[in-house]
Amino acid sequence: MVDRRQFIGSIPVNAMAISAIALARPAASQDAAAEDSPSDSLIASPPVVQNPRGDSFGVSIAVDRLATAWVEYGLDRDDLKYTAIASQHGLVSANDRALHVRVQHNQPFPVGQPIFYRVVVQPLAYKNAYVLQRGEPQATDVYALRLPDPGAKRVRVVSINDTHENLETIRQLHAQIEALDPDVLIWNGDTCNDFDASDQPAQIMLNPAKDRNMSWASTRPLVFSNGNHDVRGQRARETIDCFVGCPESSELPYNQALRIGPLALVTMDTGEDKPDRHPVFAGTAAYEPYRSRQATWLQQAVNQPEVRDAPFKIVACHIPLRGLPGQNDGTTLEGYASFSGFGAKLWLPTLVESGFQAVLSGHMHRDRLDSATEEMPVLQFVGGGPTAEKATLTIIDAEQNATDPTMEIRITDLGGKVLHQQTWNGKR
Repeated sequence: MVDRRQFIGSIPVNAMAISAIALARPAASQDAAAEDSPSDSLIASPPVVQNPRGDSFGVSIAVDRLATAWVEYGLDRDDLKYTAIASQHGLVSANDRALHVRVQHNQPFPVGQPIFYRVVVQPLAYKNAYVLQRGEPQATDVYALRLPDPGAKRVRVVSINDTHENLETIRQLHAQIEALDPDVLIWNGDTCNDFDASDQPAQIMLNPAKDRNMSWASTRPLVFSNGNHDVRGQRARETIDCFVGCPESSELPYNQALRIGPLALVTMDTGEDKPDRHPVFAGTAAYEPYRSRQATWLQQAVNQPEVRDAPFKIVACHIPLRGLPGQNDGTTLEGYASFSGFGAKLWLPTLVESGFQAVLSGHMHRDRLDSATEEMPVLQFVGGGPTAEKATLTIIDAEQNATDPTMEIRITDLGGKVLHQQTWNGKR
């Protein structure tokens, strides 16, 4: 299905007049604009790269007032000769909270070569429909982005979850992520406590460390898996403007199927932790048909060659798909889900049949590893909670060596202590 966002193709920067101001300003003055004092800054977050593909990627950025944005990029840090601008039905996108630009190159990017880019934003004001005013553009630093390589011999993925706006935890996670230097970062749900009227989704999701210099997804892509708290509150519907759905579908925005070296990564959206008919939702929940549509998508995704033929396959979803004895499965009006009974029934048979090795999840705020059994050969790694004492990182290292492929998944605390670990040798 075609995404509702339509994009102008990437073109040489000198072939399109973005604005008279932007073209007239030299690069040095644009760089200076990015260093304005915080009170003068239009840019309100670091760039966040999403939805990587062989010939494209998306970039989101928060702004503090109405603006437009574009991405300048190239294969040389000193020659950002291409420009990508987002538009919808001919109208260049503008927003006063967050902007997303999809970079669609005219051919696949060279494998193993960094893509250099920066985001430029420019204020926009309307005096009336025929009198529009543009302010001075501001630019981010130039970043060197590594897109995932389907043919890579080794890959590292790091998954975090349940940060719940805990600044201390987020900053420590940032330091650990930079040290681990993954190829892909998964944020496996519950970025927030909720998105009520007084909250700012763009800041919580795009600037979680409250520091533009602390970016964990500017040089690597972030894959987002929706959590139950991410869909709560009056402003929850703004989240799609921050973590934009996959470009192939607007109906299933958080379902991804990516091949990264010897690893296939699939993401599913478990939705809420109660039935749709629960009175707390006041008729605003429709997750049960949504999960059913995901089940149909999953059956198709696992048969794609890049997933089907991968030596290793993992799925990320916020709420666990397996529970402990006596735990609530979230299918009744009593209590709330410790694991998703709806998702388990719809998705686990396909995952088992397709040879998935592991589920990555969170939700419980307590780490654990659910071992494989004869009835359920898919392991489940459950990440920890929002406080620094409970926070964890789930680290996946997969390698295609000369003989057999290997994969290791481990959960560590913020000090690097290994809490749970499993290793696979050879394709199952």
